Amino acid sequence: MRGKHTMEEYEVISIPVSDGTERDFAIMDTFEFEGQGYLAVSLIEGDEIQEGVYIYRYHNAEDGDVVVEQITLPAEYKKVTKFYEQM
Repeated sequence: MRGKHTMEEYEVISIPVSDGTERDFAIMDTFEFEGQGYLAVSLIEGDEIQEGVYIYRYHNAEDGDVVVEQITLPAEYKKVTKFYEQM
């Protein structure tokens, strides 16, 4: 399957989405921009990673868990995605 990746190649994380459910995403990349950590993730359907990348902000909680946050400010999302595309 050319251009398709299976989720066994990537770390998987569950992230709450706008309808209140959690979906599984493959972590395609992690990076830092302006002192903040970000995840580039792709949606998993079945056992295949879908095309398209979504960017989320993340940080490590005091208990060691990773906290993933949706980027709600359009200006921040635009700056971060532009930076990611140029990497």
